[in-house]
Amino acid sequence: GHGSFSDSTTLNNVMGHFLHSSILVPFHGWRISHRTHHQNHGHVENDESWVPLPEKIYKKLGYSTKFLRYKVPFPLFAYPIYLWYRSPGKSGSHFDPNSTLFKPSERKMVITSTTCWFVMLGFLLCASFFVGPLLVFKLYGIPYLIFVAWLDAVTYLHHHGHEKKLPWYRGEEWSYLRGGLTTVDRDYGLFNKIHHDIGTHVIHHLFPQIPHYHLVEA
Repeated sequence: GHGSFSDSTTLNNVMGHFLHSSILVPFHGWRISHRTHHQNHGHVENDESWVPLPEKIYKKLGYSTKFLRYKVPFPLFAYPIYLWYRSPGKSGSHFDPNSTLFKPSERKMVITSTTCWFVMLGFLLCASFFVGPLLVFKLYGIPYLIFVAWLDAVTYLHHHGHEKKLPWYRGEEWSYLRGGLTTVDRDYGLFNKIHHDIGTHVIHHLFPQIPHYHLVEA
């Protein structure tokens, strides 16, 4: 999705659809919104991921949205909801080619990715029919839930401080460099290599085209 897998756009897209569809993520929909995240990280209005809401927007949210967004453990399972509805205070969907997330020239790509997503869903439904839904849940559903919880936890940790709070910017206060430098490097020990050293997150935000196997060196 970052374009660092191969110099071939076609190969990136083929592998992207195969791998992302297998974990029920629409490749181009996510790729484009993630590009928006990289281009606007640290900007209160324009960023995509785990953005702190202004109070006036927070007060307009319904009780269920506030509860699911801010009460642990529900935020750990927010990723599928984000793909369908984006974050609170934002509109659109990663599956909808007419969403404001996308340019008109990107609509065909989004349709392709959404179609691949439904093909994967159909495969899971067929598997449930042939081997039983309980076995599919054990072999696919439980690992999927673990993946979602891990992804949400890791992405939150990369974009928010704990001991030291990170700044977020508006208007002319924001710049690409400032935004990139407000990400956080994390050491996951044994898991670092399992998710491709993404804990080296500051350099990843400043230069997202660097392949994962060069992040530590960079």
